Amino acid sequence: MQRLKSVNPHVAEGRTKELLETVEQAFGVIPNTAKVMANSPAVLGSFLAFSTAMGGAKIREKLHNQVKLTTSETNSCNYCTSILSAVAPSAGLSAADILAGRTGNSEDRRIKAALAFAHDVLENRGKVSDQQIGTVRSAGFDDAEIVEIVASVVLGCFTNFLNNVADTELDVPQAEPVEACSTSACSTGACSVH
Repeated sequence: MQRLKSVNPHVAEGRTKELLETVEQAFGVIPNTAKVMANSPAVLGSFLAFSTAMGGAKIREKLHNQVKLTTSETNSCNYCTSILSAVAPSAGLSAADILAGRTGNSEDRRIKAALAFAHDVLENRGKVSDQQIGTVRSAGFDDAEIVEIVASVVLGCFTNFLNNVADTELDVPQAEPVEACSTSACSTGACSVH
């Protein structure tokens, strides 16, 4: 049962109403996570500004979403993993890309290095070693992209932590447990949601 209230968009007023309308215009719906954030217009406004700004990231939307999937899996955020898996195709992610994000393991050396670095940032609370930075650099990431990977982890942590605290009610199909995903299941999209 959800532990923090969701703001009803039909009775919201002022800045909260404006922000929820912005969410609906952008996504066509107002996800439950936005309704929880709407308890504080400052939080919802900040989330929207951060998310919008990351849309122009050099690492591009696909890797940004894979990093958030890695973060969601590490933080055991069922809500974020489910919603990211559900919207992933619109960000250009295939079922195999979703699985790579969720497991941090990709056939693409560059993506694998970025996801491993994201995991290192998360696990070490940002206190990564020179070797870890060297590894992601040797995979072809420059300082701007490294900053963006860190920002993607931070944005993922924010939504993960809030949804874990709130126990936000799912309004998308629940993602299959990553352990249930196999390469053959992922190729058909079966690992994404059920």
